[in-house]
Amino acid sequence: MTGRNCLRRVIMGGICFAVILALAGCGEKAKQNPAASAVPTKRSTMETITIYSINSDTMSLIPLSVKKVSENNSLDYICSLVLQNLDEDDIKVTECRQEGNKVIISFSSAGKPVRDCSDKMEDLILESFSNSFLDNVDGCEKIIFRCDGTAYKSKQYSFGMNEVYASE
Repeated sequence: MTGRNCLRRVIMGGICFAVILALAGCGEKAKQNPAASAVPTKRSTMETITIYSINSDTMSLIPLSVKKVSENNSLDYICSLVLQNLDEDDIKVTECRQEGNKVIISFSSAGKPVRDCSDKMEDLILESFSNSFLDNVDGCEKIIFRCDGTAYKSKQYSFGMNEVYASE
């Protein structure tokens, strides 16, 4: 009988052990997969504005979000951001002013985009300025390009003194 009692004790002990393990597991919360849970992120409070620049690899216009450091989007501020991001030393803006719903931008005849510039690069420079002003200057609906304060004339374009620029 001792063999039978011993077997019974082993079986009962195994059953008790299994019940204890089962009950101990019921109280545990299911573990979450860390990859599946959302990671809390802080929302950026940095204000940005979108200006346009040139991707020289693809020769295309690209929008850039840049940190807004000025309280207002003045013409000089937008112009300086575009010039800074174009990173071309020979682009000189001689005048930038707003008259009603028009922004007038005058370039120096001594450099880009008026001279020493491919047709594609001229298009991209003009687009960079026009899109940046249209998107960021309150009330700006039209762009007029000039050269040294007179009508804009390059090997590719000839605009009238007050002709509104229209991208192609």
